[in-house]
Amino acid sequence: MAVGTGTSGISTQFQRYFSKELLDYIVESLQLVQFAQKAPLPAKSGSKTIRWFRFDEPSTGSIETLSTEGTKPSGERALSLENVDADLVQYGQVISITDILQLTELFSHVEQAVKVTGQDAALHADQIVRNELGGNVTGKQTRMANGLADYAAVGAASAADAVVEFNDFLDCTTQLRKNNTPMIGGNYVGVVSPEVASDLMKTSGWQNAASYSAVESLYKGEIGRLWGIRFLQTTVPFLSDGSTQHTYDSTGTVHSSFVFGQNAYGVSDVASQSPYGPSVYVTDGASKDDPLNQKTVVGYKSFYAAKTLQPKYYVEMYSKTNFS
Repeated sequence: MAVGTGTSGISTQFQRYFSKELLDYIVESLQLVQFAQKAPLPAKSGSKTIRWFRFDEPSTGSIETLSTEGTKPSGERALSLENVDADLVQYGQVISITDILQLTELFSHVEQAVKVTGQDAALHADQIVRNELGGNVTGKQTRMANGLADYAAVGAASAADAVVEFNDFLDCTTQLRKNNTPMIGGNYVGVVSPEVASDLMKTSGWQNAASYSAVESLYKGEIGRLWGIRFLQTTVPFLSDGSTQHTYDSTGTVHSSFVFGQNAYGVSDVASQSPYGPSVYVTDGASKDDPLNQKTVVGYKSFYAAKTLQPKYYVEMYSKTNFS
């Protein structure tokens, strides 16, 4: 990192400090990304595509009764392997702090820029996963709140008639168990919007995270549990307009909640530019683009992709909300 020579310059020591702070803000704010199956890709691998492998689902069809001692099964279980590929995309953001602003109090402005950049980077990574899960994924499991027939029915219903009910998420866990979906630490995980979280907290059987016996083991963003699902609240939920399914709409009134187990989706882990460890920068110093050293720059860049790996390992619940 460059070191500035002007009176407002940031020393190398402080650059390292702020860079670590930025990385910590990113890692501590990740929610959906924290449950992804990582796919490592070494630096300088020469590839812009990441690959996961999808194996067969569990099956007992080839298990035989060995009626004669010492005999082997007459056949073998065929094990197929399917490639799941995704193209990597680079993302980045820069915040510039001018020397005039620095004249007041440099480090408080840099500290705030570091915090904002870290939060932005984490939210964006979760948005990438959110858009993948909420998109048009073949084989995805879906449920409708309050027993409604389909997505169109949820879109046409009033909020009161399409709000999540006590048993709606029980149906999600039942579907996942039916599909032999492996749990995460003995539970499934649910990710909901703040509005749906408000509705959930009013249902019978809800347990707030603050009442857990082991609070220190909370997931990032965890708010409580119900029906064997540990719920997280996200500020970047998947919303849609009630008529165009699988298409994100920031003004939509239909909320998508995701309930999943292990290996439902993956996120690439490219050396030095993954969501878990992006390249971060806190720099100043004169250059051809800033000859008078008038700016301190805070930023990051990452290079990654998210992909559904096992569509049967997650359920998307469509609902509306009573919150207003």
